[in-house]
Amino acid sequence: MNLLKKLFAPTDMTEGVPWKKIALFAIPMLIGNIAQQLYNTVDSIVVGKYVGDNALAAVGSAGPVLNLLLVLFIGISAGASIMVAQYFGARQKEELSSTIGSCITLTAVSCVVIMIAGPLLTGPLLRLLNTPESIFSWCASYLNILFIGIAGMAYYNILSGILRGLGDSVSALVYLLVATFLNIVLDLVFVAVFGMGVAGVALATAIAQAVSSLMCLNRLVHMQEIFVLHKKI
Repeated sequence: MNLLKKLFAPTDMTEGVPWKKIALFAIPMLIGNIAQQLYNTVDSIVVGKYVGDNALAAVGSAGPVLNLLLVLFIGISAGASIMVAQYFGARQKEELSSTIGSCITLTAVSCVVIMIAGPLLTGPLLRLLNTPESIFSWCASYLNILFIGIAGMAYYNILSGILRGLGDSVSALVYLLVATFLNIVLDLVFVAVFGMGVAGVALATAIAQAVSSLMCLNRLVHMQEIFVLHKKI
């Protein structure tokens, strides 16, 4: 029990044996990076098996756009993680609280922009990528659902970056693995049971990512002894 509490507790990286701290911190991150790629992969496998080749091609064609967004949010989360780690290590509670609040608020703003601009740009983006007409509508449907549900992807990456900045990389990994499993289950339910096709796997991914982001937020809410959670730009 004490070991579990220690694994999921904020960790001061300035204390203890450096190589042990780094190893325990980095291993969950490496596993998480692999699991993060499974969303699109699982979507492709499920639609390929239950819908057909065109559905598989549609999901694959959406990959470059989704990867661009993923890299964007991972990059932002890395910057947030650095700032959080600096203030956490310096015991500057007010600055730490302000940084976390700013991350949450700015992520909300960026999500609104993407939710509005994404569906408007889907068509031009797919034409720029020379997407075949035979899969164009399916690919557009897949991307539009994920654009509208972008908050899950955005907040998971930003909030998990904050958790890592506080020295807790295990919680972020666990939440991602739970979401990955949920994504697989929902993919099968929406596609194999309800026959929703490409839209089904997109909806499953959006729901799973939203669940992982809510779990990260819940974890942060229960860490109020370290910082005060409030909105600030």
